[in-house]
Amino acid sequence: MVRATDDTLLVVDAITGLGTTHFDVDGWGVDAIIGGSQKALMIPPGLAYCAISERAWKRMESAKSPRYYFDFRKERKAAAKGESAYTPATSLFAALGAALDFIRQMGNGDLATGREALVNNAELAAAMTRGAAKELGLKLFAPSSPAAALTAIQTPAGIDSGAIVKEFRETFAAVVANGQGEMKGKLFRIAHIGYYDYLDTIGILAALEHVLGSVTGNSVEYGAGVRAAQQVYAKSTSAKGQSVVAR
Repeated sequence: MVRATDDTLLVVDAITGLGTTHFDVDGWGVDAIIGGSQKALMIPPGLAYCAISERAWKRMESAKSPRYYFDFRKERKAAAKGESAYTPATSLFAALGAALDFIRQMGNGDLATGREALVNNAELAAAMTRGAAKELGLKLFAPSSPAAALTAIQTPAGIDSGAIVKEFRETFAAVVANGQGEMKGKLFRIAHIGYYDYLDTIGILAALEHVLGSVTGNSVEYGAGVRAAQQVYAKSTSAKGQSVVAR
């Protein structure tokens, strides 16, 4: 549909998707894809990553919108000399190097393979979390279109998700997120990005069982959610023949 119109570009916001979702940027005809450092790449916010198609580069030459700092043409010219157009965030670049080394290790020395493992790890942790939530009688916020970056779970009837977030923090020193905007109080979110693997997933799900029992006052079959997650993990790894969790 985009290609049917010559002057239309396909721009993808992959701030959270980068490192948690498999992208075929060229195959899908993406003209600009943008990622952020603070998600799956595990470092503080402040860096943006962009891939730009030749179609988009050509469009920049005819675009009339004012730009100065965010002029990709200046960055491209500087990058050809191994520099940035403006003062670089040196400490973040050092952190990026460490993050990429970690991802490379996940691929046994190959960065591209490590990237695939990073995404697979997020997808597996998300699938484990969804399996546990269902086993515990919880409803997923987006059951037909789940994400690998995080799992959004609806709270039991009559329970404010703030109580769940608070119980996680006070009892287990664990951080889960409340809903935002109109969904605040109605759901909580468990993330699966970056330096997060099987043990982290099992730990947060075991804690979830205790948290549910505490905030609802109902009896919980301890181990039910964890068992469901383990079954998802076992099925996934047996199908692939190996583990894909971060090492």
